[in-house]
Amino acid sequence: MNAVAIAVEAAADVLAFAPAALVTDVDGTLSRIVPRPEDATVESPIRDSLRALIDRLSLVAVVSGRQEPVARSMVGVPELVYVGNYAMEGAAAARLDEADLLAARETVRLLLQPFECVEIEEKGVTFAMHYRNCDDPNMRERILSLVEPVAAAAGGRILEGKQVVEMVPKSLPNKDTAVAHLLEERRIQGVVYLGDDVSDVPVFQEIRRRRTSEGLPGLAVAVVDSETHPSVIENADIQLEGVDTVTSFLAGLANLDGRDG
Repeated sequence: MNAVAIAVEAAADVLAFAPAALVTDVDGTLSRIVPRPEDATVESPIRDSLRALIDRLSLVAVVSGRQEPVARSMVGVPELVYVGNYAMEGAAAARLDEADLLAARETVRLLLQPFECVEIEEKGVTFAMHYRNCDDPNMRERILSLVEPVAAAAGGRILEGKQVVEMVPKSLPNKDTAVAHLLEERRIQGVVYLGDDVSDVPVFQEIRRRRTSEGLPGLAVAVVDSETHPSVIENADIQLEGVDTVTSFLAGLANLDGRDG
């Protein structure tokens, strides 16, 4: 039995406990990491599988650091449940001091102006600095040395991902908070979660907590590549090699017989 078949079987065992859910990250999980984040896409076979799973499961959801409308447009399956900015859009976002965030963003733009290879991505209540296109091997350290003091002064904090530094409010929830709320709200029993980056580790840990403390079935699936942080692998239950393998995995799940009830 190959790795995809093993993963499909493990996921099917978890999703047999109804009501069941499949929850997934987007970038690096459903879509390939690309030099310009706005060019990332989710290919049609993954979209088809997600549509099929909507009819089979009680919940199919996307939790992303991108804004909800951006994630919705990118995935292209409007029937899914979408949570953007790790669930900070809405009431929590309204409580932010937008003036401080705006001032910090403009300060960072000025500080990074000499580095044309750095692309700043607007994400509503957060913004990200991508350095994938930079040749300087010390660019991460350069960015951090410039923006960490700005974040501290603005009441923010820094998150890191695959060749990206993100400035977020201190009150920004982690992904595990958003996922835990979704699962509790829907009274989900079995859950499969797919993620590829450090921000997904708290979700993996939440799945383990539910399994250990509450006896609720769960499977944490790490989507790995050459840039995967060791903590992602250490906290996952199973691994899939890249987006192509995720495509096969989701197709395998979509083609299983039955419904979770």
